[in-house]
Amino acid sequence: MRKKCYLPKSLEELKSLSDEKLQFYWEEFYTYPLRGRKAKIRPLWYAIQCELGRCKLAEKYRMRLNKYATNPEKYIQRAVKQKYSLAIGTVLMRHYKGQTYQVTVKGEKSYEWGCKIYSNLTAIANEIIRGWTSGPKFFGLGKG
Repeated sequence: MRKKCYLPKSLEELKSLSDEKLQFYWEEFYTYPLRGRKAKIRPLWYAIQCELGRCKLAEKYRMRLNKYATNPEKYIQRAVKQKYSLAIGTVLMRHYKGQTYQVTVKGEKSYEWGCKIYSNLTAIANEIIRGWTSGPKFFGLGKG
């Protein structure tokens, strides 16, 4: 059960608090440590608004947010991690329905197939199968 204490009524009031008072509020609302004054302001303001408005965040969302907050670098790396890197001139080959298809990498976002340039592998794969599929997966670059 959270202790009863005065809560700032505006974002400006929260920003003007001393570092010690900000840390006090952080420890009241969150169980994990966080460095940096700036990083604490937004989540604290959200938590204070919920408290003042008597609204509750569903437990499954709080658990997920706490999981992400304990190791944000890990989840950021996953979000922006490039799954594959292809050098210019690389030829991708795929045998599909008795035919062999060759795609040449022309640049970072430039692929050539059938004398036509495409911006991604998915567009090429979709034309080949006449449906939707993941281009990297179709050419054996993705998981699967």
